[in-house]
Formats: sequence, C-alpha cells, structure tokens
Amino acid sequence: MNITTFIKKAVNLEVNWKYCDFYDIIGELTKFFNINYESEVEKIAVVEIENKIVGYIYANYPIFFIEDKFLFQIKTILHKYDYIQYINVDSFEHEYLSMDKELYDKYFNCMDDLNNFSVLDFYFYNIT
Repeated sequence: MNITTFIKKAVNLEVNWKYCDFYDIIGELTKFFNINYESEVEKIAVVEIENKIVGYIYANYPIFFIEDKFLFQIKTILHKYDYIQYINVDSFEHEYLSMDKELYDKYFNCMDDLNNFSVLDFYFYNIT
C-alpha cells in the first residue's frame, strides 16, 4: 500500500498539530487507552489497550497508524479532528507499505527500503 498521498497531505496541512492538537488528542485518548509518550525524546506516541498496541501517532504531523479493528472507535473519539491522516493496517508487522523516497527523506529519518516497510519499521526509524 503506497502511503505517499496520506503523508503528503499530512505534512502540508495548515493546522496547529505539533504544539496543540497533538496534546489535546493524547488527552482524549487517555480516557479510553493507555498512551506511552515521552515528549522530550520521542516523536511517536504509542496507543495501547490491555497491553496491546493498537496505534502510533506521529507528533510532528497528523499521521495516525492504526490497526483496522480499532479504526472506527478511534475515529469516533477523535471525530472533531477530521484532518488526521489515518493509515489503517491489518498488522503492524506486515511489510507492505511504500512511499515516495524524496518525500520521506525530506520529513523523516533515514530508512533504506521505502518499497516494503512495516509500521514497526516506520516507528523504529522515527521514534526519536
């Protein structure tokens, strides 16, 4: 699945994501989920329920990697943030994501294979 369009839209949105909305969303989600995020060192918040990771939210841009079965629930909770770019996947481990290298290199940390990567790969290379 090529995610270039989602990423391009997220990085070009004129919203107050990084300094306001991201933290508001974390607050909303903590009512229903556990959120692991260290703002001083991390760029990605991990969303969990019962010790199972269900999503990753990128702090710099409104990008939310979410497991398919939780998409409806998350969208319902965050309905007023309709600009969030949800990238829903059946598994965070499957290496079937791809995106434009030039776009990736401009906004994110170095990752070698942009033709076959997983959400976990994105997380690993961009957490700090």
